[in-house]
Amino acid sequence: MSKNPNYTGGERFNKLSKKDGYRSRAAYKLKQINKSHNLIKQNQNILDIGCAPGSWIQVVKELTKGKASITGIDILSMAKIEGITFLQKDLLEVNDDDLNDHFDLVLSDIAPNISGISITDSENMIELLNIEIYLINKYLVKGGSFLAKCFQGSSFDHLKEFMKENFKEVVRIKPEASRTSSKECYLLGKFKK
Repeated sequence: MSKNPNYTGGERFNKLSKKDGYRSRAAYKLKQINKSHNLIKQNQNILDIGCAPGSWIQVVKELTKGKASITGIDILSMAKIEGITFLQKDLLEVNDDDLNDHFDLVLSDIAPNISGISITDSENMIELLNIEIYLINKYLVKGGSFLAKCFQGSSFDHLKEFMKENFKEVVRIKPEASRTSSKECYLLGKFKK
């Protein structure tokens, strides 16, 4: 149970994810974001960065009815999802042999392990975002979209600056399934320049 008596959303979405067969409540974050922004479509090439345990991939597969090419990358292992390409690899080691295609949509719900030391957590998040930015610059098609988690503060500012320079539209999103007390939010860049 949450220590915050004013927050019950996490428990509600945890129960829902078990009931609906999702691997984590993060599935509802993506479902809520997609409902508002209609990102996920059939016949897309979609990359999920930091995909374990796989709940976002479950949502993508469900929404595309299996009619999309879906690739997930994570340094952690992930139980198999039929029809999905999964690379268990450090993001710094990803190369053209691993990703021999370009993507219409790149998703990332990745975050560093939180230490509780604000400046350290922020620096670690920026380091992860820089790896994501490298992959976006290399593998996201012109006109494609990028959805990424960040934290309010310097990592948000860092990602927003990149997105404003490289995408025609940039939107900040705080889905209902995300704890209101959390600094977590998402930035969506649409229509890569």
